[in-house]
Amino acid sequence: MISDLRQLADYRELLRTLVSKDIRSRYKGSVLGFAWNFVIPLLQLFVFWLLFGIIVKVAPPGDYPFAVFLFTGLLPWNFFANSVTGGAMSIIGNANLVKKIYFPLQILPTATVFSQFVSLLLGMIVLAIVVIAFGIGFGWQLLLLPIPFVVEMFFILGLVYFVACANVFYRDIEHILGIIIMAWMYLTPVLYPITILDGKPAWAQLAAHLNPMTGIINAYQVIILDHAMPDWKWLGYSAACAVVMFLVGFTVFNRYKFRFEEEV
Repeated sequence: MISDLRQLADYRELLRTLVSKDIRSRYKGSVLGFAWNFVIPLLQLFVFWLLFGIIVKVAPPGDYPFAVFLFTGLLPWNFFANSVTGGAMSIIGNANLVKKIYFPLQILPTATVFSQFVSLLLGMIVLAIVVIAFGIGFGWQLLLLPIPFVVEMFFILGLVYFVACANVFYRDIEHILGIIIMAWMYLTPVLYPITILDGKPAWAQLAAHLNPMTGIINAYQVIILDHAMPDWKWLGYSAACAVVMFLVGFTVFNRYKFRFEEEV
């Protein structure tokens, strides 16, 4: 595994090129081009504000608009969902490269995840402007934000290596993955605060926290909006899941990557 990881570093220029190509091709031919990276988050925020703030008038979990709460959870969730669904197609979608050119194949799913991470960072710039505009401001806890970034990145990479490999042999994966991701979102506190489970049976609270994405999404919300420390116990659980997922996904990918050329 160490030598395979070292190969990623050796081919970092190719990785950088693939990430850049993915970002540029995403909005190729559109009028706004790269600006869509900023426009889409703003449009999402406007829709949330209109739906939950004006029409439904949902009470926010803290001293901030409910739309900002949703936006804060949706940005890292979109990073997760878009990386997994896009990463699942990374080997099949680059069949010509896989067959004709030798390079470490793990670069392909890695490039998909990194390009989505760039989108997350751009979305965070929009979120920072929104946080300032609504008078929420920033606390020193913002210095802790790289922790959920790293935990989420490792969890996503491991999962993407696994589904990218599985999709080469079982194409059903790409069809069912969207449904699984949608169901997963409703089980994660993206559209509702985790405090909604207060007073519920202990088994229900435990089941919600056993979802690795719960600790990650909640950490973003608490750090950015509440200016508080994340729940270290459950964020630590998510970090442990991320390490296990990365080891499993990377190992499975490396074991079967030699058969990709004949299967794509």
